[in-house]
Amino acid sequence: MLRITSLRPGDQMSSILIKHVNVVDSISGIQKDKNVFVEDGRIKAVFGNSESMPQADECLELQGKYLMPGLIDMHVHMTAEAGKDRTGMSGGIWRMCTPSPLKAMHFLHNAQKAMMSGFTTLRNCGHTTYYTPEDVAVRDAINKELVEGPNIVACAGYITMTAGHGDLSTNKNIRRLPEYNIGDRCFNGVWGCVEGVREKVRHGADFIKVMASGGMGSSGDEPEWPNYTVEELKAIVGEAHSLDKRTAAHTHSTEASRRCIEAGIDTIEHGCGLNDEMCEKMAEKGLFLIPTMRVVNQLLESNDPEERKKAEKMAKIHDGALYAAMRNGVKIGYGTDTINALKHGENGLEILSLQQYGMNSKQIFDAITYVSAQALGREEKIGLIREGMNADLIAVDENPLEKIEHLAYGDNIKLVIVNGKIVKNQ
Repeated sequence: MLRITSLRPGDQMSSILIKHVNVVDSISGIQKDKNVFVEDGRIKAVFGNSESMPQADECLELQGKYLMPGLIDMHVHMTAEAGKDRTGMSGGIWRMCTPSPLKAMHFLHNAQKAMMSGFTTLRNCGHTTYYTPEDVAVRDAINKELVEGPNIVACAGYITMTAGHGDLSTNKNIRRLPEYNIGDRCFNGVWGCVEGVREKVRHGADFIKVMASGGMGSSGDEPEWPNYTVEELKAIVGEAHSLDKRTAAHTHSTEASRRCIEAGIDTIEHGCGLNDEMCEKMAEKGLFLIPTMRVVNQLLESNDPEERKKAEKMAKIHDGALYAAMRNGVKIGYGTDTINALKHGENGLEILSLQQYGMNSKQIFDAITYVSAQALGREEKIGLIREGMNADLIAVDENPLEKIEHLAYGDNIKLVIVNGKIVKNQ
């Protein structure tokens, strides 16, 4: 059993001493029976039992447990399932009709559920509308310690073209709303795309999300339709990188993925249609794949006939993309695409899907920690257990390098520390 001294979840503290724990990360593997000293939100030291123990405000005895970096989900939609569950409306209509403050509360609620299942960093990839101030607002509230939550990486909404995936004027359900302005923001042409990037940065975006193909969860478009030219995508990448922002692209078609690779998009989301030649180029350029395998399989069981038909088309080219990436050395991160088909707080179930497609425990462990940290450009801060890095840590009973499926279920996560603050302790 986990033993602590006078500690309650949420307590403010300046230092924590974690004793007699097996430390696990992607580079060092397992360091048995170590001690970890955390101070002011950072890891100050990892040391053996022969060294003197520093004084700490709180002490945790984790004899025999495994301490690892907090989990990272690179592809979430934090308001995506809340509306349908609570109002009976489709997710898209709910997100159009609901005031932003209420959506922010749903966002925070769902983010906290993911945090309690071990996910200390979440990259939000937009909602239904082109501008989503909720992720920026929740991120800032957490950073200011106004509320408790995981680290949020915000996009402030996606960039989409006219009639593309995310242009709500093409959605048959949204069009029925009398208040909806079908002229909502779309970005077209090279200079329009540059403007889109600048607008997202102005709104507080940490990265730029672009819809590079049609989608499965939207009406009025087809998943295999490419949505931007190479020149437009290059403009997005160039402007984003000039402003020190990374890029992510939704791709459900071979041609869309090809264009994104040529343009140098940092992370390919879903990546349907990737082949060996394309994956070779991805590996050469250092681009990342976020495969989101589980959501496609679950959409095959959707009650929406149109959604199910699209999923059937995508399933045929989605599986092959992951295999091609694995064969050609593409860096594979971890993302769930938490949307109506997936529940927040069950982010770990993607682990089981990756296992089914042949990834071993070490590969999945790397994907959900260090590789995703690299994809974010934050590998100096998160994803490893090293002196000076952020104290985003979780503890489990089983060795994750041997039994990665243990991380799939939130109840198995015994301890969660976010930025040096204990938020869960069982």
